Amino acid sequence: MKTIINKTCRMCNSKKFKTVVNLGNHPLVNSLISKKDLKKKDPVFPLHVKQCNSCKLVQLVEIIDANEIYKNVEYLYFSSDMPNLDKYFKPYADDIKKRFLKKKNELVVEIGSNDGIMLQFFKPKYRILGVDPSTNVVLRALKKNITTVPEFFTNRIAKQISFEWGQAKVIYGNNCIAHLNDVRDLMNGVKILLKEDGVFILECNYWGGMVKNINYSLIYHDHFSYFSLDVWNKFVKKYGMSVFDAVVTPAQGGSLRLFISKKKRSKTKRYKRLVSEETKNSLNTFKKSIEYKNNVKRISNKLKKIVNDLKRKGKKIAGYGAAAKGLTILKCSGLGKKQISYFVDDSPAKQGLYTPVDHIPIISRKAANKILPDYFIILAPNYSDVIIKKEKDFIKKGGKFIIPKNELSIV
Repeated sequence: MKTIINKTCRMCNSKKFKTVVNLGNHPLVNSLISKKDLKKKDPVFPLHVKQCNSCKLVQLVEIIDANEIYKNVEYLYFSSDMPNLDKYFKPYADDIKKRFLKKKNELVVEIGSNDGIMLQFFKPKYRILGVDPSTNVVLRALKKNITTVPEFFTNRIAKQISFEWGQAKVIYGNNCIAHLNDVRDLMNGVKILLKEDGVFILECNYWGGMVKNINYSLIYHDHFSYFSLDVWNKFVKKYGMSVFDAVVTPAQGGSLRLFISKKKRSKTKRYKRLVSEETKNSLNTFKKSIEYKNNVKRISNKLKKIVNDLKRKGKKIAGYGAAAKGLTILKCSGLGKKQISYFVDDSPAKQGLYTPVDHIPIISRKAANKILPDYFIILAPNYSDVIIKKEKDFIKKGGKFIIPKNELSIV
C-alpha cells in the first residue's frame, strides 16, 4: 500500500513536530478479511501521533494514501447501519434549515456524504448533492435517489460542481475532514463553491474531548488529524473566513462542530465559552499532550490486566461491535484472538468476515445467542448506552460488559 510521509504540517507548513504518543504498528481497521484471504499476511503500519510546534495541530505525519482506504478497497462503514444515527442527524439538519436556508431550491452539498443518511433530511425543498470517494457507499446513496459524486472533495471537484450546479448556500462535512491530508485544497474548494452569504459547517474529532475523556479509540489510519477550535480559528483566516459558532456534540465520544462563513457574523456565546475553555485548560500545549499520553498508557494497561485476569479465571470474552475505534483499543492493550472469541456486529456487511491480523470472526448478535460469553467488551464505546439498554436480558442472566470509556467500567 502506498504510504505518504509529510515533511510539513498540513495546516501551517511548519517542519517541526513533537511526539504525542506512538501506538506502534496497527493494521487498517476497516480492512476486514474474507475467509478466502485468511492465509495472506495482513500489512501493518505505524500510528505515530505528533503535534506541530507552530500551529499545535495534533496529527499523523506518516499516513496511508486515502485512495487505499476509500477507493481501492471495499469500504465497510455505512452510516445507515449505525444505531440511532438518523436521530442524531435530523435535529442537526433542522437547525441548519432554520438558521441558514431561507429560500427554496438552495444548493446543499455534503462532503463525505456516505450513503446519504443526513442529506435525505433536506429533500425535497432544497437541491442536494453528496460527494464521497467510496463507490460502494455511493451506490447505496444513489439507490435512495440521492445524487452523489464518487470522488474526494477537492478544489477541482468544487469548480466542476460550481459550473454545473451553481454555488452552494450550505456546505457541510461530518467526521470526514480528518480523513483529508490536503486540508488547504479542501478550503480552496469550499471558498470557490460557497456563496458569499453561505455557511461551511464541519464536524470533526475534537482533541479537547480526546484529552478530557482519555479517548484514544479515534486514533487509527483513517484519521490524519485531531482538531481544536484554536487551530481552526487560525487556519480559516488564511482563506478570508472566520468561525462564528462552535459546539461540542456527543458524536464519537465528543466531536467539534464549527460554523464558518465568508461574511462577518456575530460570535455566539457558546463559541466564546469554548474559546475560553480551551485557553483555561491549556488544551493546545505540549504539556497537555504528554498528560494525555500518560493517561492512554495507564488505561490501556488497566484494560489488559482486567481481561487477562478474567481469562485466567476461565471466563469467556467476546467483542461487541467490530468498530474501527474498538480495534485500536484492543491493539493498544495487546489483546487479540487469545482473549477474544469473536465479535458481534449488527452490520450485515461485516458479518462473516474476520478482523485483520488476529482473524477473529465477526458474527451476528443472533448467532451469538448459542455461544454467549461471560463478558462482552463494548468496542464501539460511543454506543455503550444504546447497547446496555438493548442487552437487558443478557445482563439479567449474569452477563457483563466491559466499557473502555473514560476510566473503564464493568456493568
